[in-house]
Amino acid sequence: MRTTARRLLTLFGLGLISLAMADQIALYVLLDEGEFLGRRIAPFDPPLFAQSQRDALARIDAHLETGTPALDQFRIDADLGWTNYPDTGGGEFRYDWAGCRIAGAPLAREKRAGVRRVLTVGCSMTHGDEADANDTWVALLGDEPEALEIGNLGVAGYGLDQALLRLRRAGGELEADEVWLGLLPAAALRVTTVCRALLRHWEQGVYFKPRFRLGAAGELVLVPNPGSDLARTSSFFHSQAEFLAVTRDDDWWVGRAPLAYAPRGSSVLHHSFLGRMGLTLHERMGRDLESMLRDEEGELFALVRAIILATAAETESLGARFRLLVLPGQADLVSAEAGDPHWRALMASLEREGVEVCDVSNALLEAAREEAAGLFQPGGHYSPRGNAVVAEALRAMVMP
Repeated sequence: MRTTARRLLTLFGLGLISLAMADQIALYVLLDEGEFLGRRIAPFDPPLFAQSQRDALARIDAHLETGTPALDQFRIDADLGWTNYPDTGGGEFRYDWAGCRIAGAPLAREKRAGVRRVLTVGCSMTHGDEADANDTWVALLGDEPEALEIGNLGVAGYGLDQALLRLRRAGGELEADEVWLGLLPAAALRVTTVCRALLRHWEQGVYFKPRFRLGAAGELVLVPNPGSDLARTSSFFHSQAEFLAVTRDDDWWVGRAPLAYAPRGSSVLHHSFLGRMGLTLHERMGRDLESMLRDEEGELFALVRAIILATAAETESLGARFRLLVLPGQADLVSAEAGDPHWRALMASLEREGVEVCDVSNALLEAAREEAAGLFQPGGHYSPRGNAVVAEALRAMVMP
């Protein structure tokens, strides 16, 4: 009996030793470069997840050292994170004196009598990424200049929080009659972080942004953009201590997986293949947007709702009419096709507060069923036909 027990203990011990040896071999052979099957593995020190991010940081560093151009597309903005600056751009992506995307002509400096002036704010679905300037739904709606003129203040990659702040900055001087906020439901999680790469590890750039928290009474409390200039942005990605100082309270991501972002080697789990893989999987959990946006008692629902209502209040303070446009992406349409879009409860709650909601989902679904032509570009934005469908649907909703 004792002999059998000793044998079992010996086998168990040998098994543990073999497992430990296999774990260490896998650690040094498979994770030597910090990646596995092309994906970054925790600990994320430095917090760079893709080659495009490393390239972007290298451009920033070169700019700080020699003055060479730092960014290919955006300009760092101390308050907004990034933006399309006035009188910049080229080709199909040019911006006028107000920072609006130019289609046929720049926005008139003085509003014309009898013509409704609309400002659109939002993300790439509003800006019109992957579309020529005159093919965007904004441009197509504004092709009746005697009735409507639209200033397109959309910026690629924006969260609803940044859209609100952009309106606060530009809205007063542009004398809008209406403000339309474009909502891409799939992008709702952007309001949960100050660093886009935490949310989307394949994000191309290394941008920081502002965000809002909910105060004790449900009010919005601004968390300023920590990466207010290129030098600070660079410093955060070169020093894990500095990065953690500005993101540790970003409790949706760094705060919920602190060991995945702890300085390399500071946890015993960092010295194990299984430990590092476990930390990586844990960090990727908790990103089920659909369930969070459906949860009327949840933090995401409350935060998105509060930002939209604040945008409506800002619009009213300008003496303008507010409309919320639901501009779904491909993934969103899957939910809508099933008859239960994950933003339905949120829209119902906003409508009870008097918000005008213009949802183009049904128009896109109907077009997708009837037409062979694709409604989306490879990068997920509206194709020329998709933009036309959106414009047609909105024209029926917003034109008198």
